[in-house]
Amino acid sequence: MMRVTTNSTLYTYKRNLLKTTNQLYSAMKTMMSGRNFDSYAADPAAATRAFKVHSSINATNTQYANNTTLLNKFSTAWDVADDMVDKLTIDLAKAPILSAMNATNLSTANTQGDIIFSGAEAMVQSLNSRYDNRFLFNGADTENPPFALEEDGDRTYVTYRGVRIDDPATLSQEYQDENGNTIPNPAGGNYTNAEMLEKWSNEHLYADIGIGFALDENGNVLDSTAFDGAISGTKLIGGFGVDADGDPTNIVSIMVRLSEIFQDFDEETKQWGPAGDQEDAERLLNKFNAAQEELSAQHVALDTQAQFLETNQTQLESTFSSLNNELTTIEQVDQVEAILTLVAMQTSFNAALQVGANVVPQSLMDYLK
Repeated sequence: MMRVTTNSTLYTYKRNLLKTTNQLYSAMKTMMSGRNFDSYAADPAAATRAFKVHSSINATNTQYANNTTLLNKFSTAWDVADDMVDKLTIDLAKAPILSAMNATNLSTANTQGDIIFSGAEAMVQSLNSRYDNRFLFNGADTENPPFALEEDGDRTYVTYRGVRIDDPATLSQEYQDENGNTIPNPAGGNYTNAEMLEKWSNEHLYADIGIGFALDENGNVLDSTAFDGAISGTKLIGGFGVDADGDPTNIVSIMVRLSEIFQDFDEETKQWGPAGDQEDAERLLNKFNAAQEELSAQHVALDTQAQFLETNQTQLESTFSSLNNELTTIEQVDQVEAILTLVAMQTSFNAALQVGANVVPQSLMDYLK
């Protein structure tokens, strides 16, 4: 026969009571915190999954912020280009050009030339627009204004980052920065002004917006995995340089040349000046129309990019919501289950106390009471 001692009974009871108490406190803690686990050791598998989901959520938040900034930037750029297409090139360029070329209006040619030149100035101001205190149309350099008008005698040139984009006499010269330094060309020699303009027009400003950001073996961003946030002002207005006739290809420079022709017209003698004549104006008008179409095409391209960013933002919002739901499933406890567990642990604890009152031997002092 096995003999059950008082000490053995007390030891077993205390151990079970302590276990029941710990289970009750654990259930209460789970109920109050609403979490399945509070440390990695509590549930390593779930904690590992939660860590990965947290990492994905943080990455999605960053991608969403990048996407929002780019969306606002391209939307602002589209608005600026919209004003250029619908207002500046019509009211301050096309209309006065046609008016000045009308034989019956030659007496106002100088005035129309002034209007066209003011339109060119307005275009340059628009091209120097900013969003979030950063210049929109300066490629990867968002800290400095890209465009300016530079006077040289009786001629005015359009400059981009200090380089004339419409002066054939300087395009082939070696480029010099603000400190007078030349820049070596990997292909040999030093960069010319034309080569620098080409280099600037192809700059990139990549951002991770959740389309699989990745690098190649040389550490360069793969084009298909990131969004290029650089907007080239020279591409927007029709490029740089001159054509076979020696005429500029961009719409702003064409406006400047037309303004010079009309401003140089002698309204008293009805004679055209050294800047050009009726034939030159008609030739430049045709090229203005082509440049205007190119500006419209670039305007549409900005809208296309903005629409892509809007679609991608919706996708990122959906991804964020899905990740949060997954994280909730991993980390958050089922409230109904937590309540049932707490009630069960409370019942077990009360039962343990009742057992102690009935089973644990009473002392002599208890009897004396």
